[in-house]
Amino acid sequence: MITPHELSAALQELPVAARAQLAVELIDSLGDETWSDEALAALADERDAELESRSVDAMGYDQFVAGLRRPAEGA
Repeated sequence: MITPHELSAALQELPVAARAQLAVELIDSLGDETWSDEALAALADERDAELESRSVDAMGYDQFVAGLRRPAEGA
């Protein structure tokens, strides 16, 4: 069985479009109860309102991606 770390490393070798498609498939696999279209749209609207009201600061792409990465095991 492949470890999550090995899988992540292998996925990084795929083209961006292939990784994006896999991300969609993974989110879809969580089921409608977790990520329904309505829930995602409501979350997007909520975040947009926060940005418009300046109650939160926008972040750059690099900062966003850095927040998605999990620390290596044992770190």
